[in-house]
Amino acid sequence: MRLRFFLEAGAGVCLWAWDAPAKKRFGYAVELDDVPLPRDLVADLMHLMADYDASIDWDNPANAGADTAPVTFGYEADAPFRERITALLPRLRTALGSEFEIESDFEL
Repeated sequence: MRLRFFLEAGAGVCLWAWDAPAKKRFGYAVELDDVPLPRDLVADLMHLMADYDASIDWDNPANAGADTAPVTFGYEADAPFRERITALLPRLRTALGSEFEIESDFEL
């Protein structure tokens, strides 16, 4: 079953069903409570999502935080949260085991 790790501002989830079996089981957005994860990993993922959401200027979501800075999408080499995400992905894969394949653009 394939899932995709992706931060979507305001979504409250970071895992998305990425193949037919996953979509059949979860729909599209995958709630962290619906997969077998240790509490500390869930807490770290929730904290990451909250920090990501806090980085958004909700009055002007296209604003990257500085008037002259380009909008970042999180995949750039110097993107905020990239190091945290790449540290969390192996933990996520280990916790979910061989039943799940986790894809992420953060590792490209």
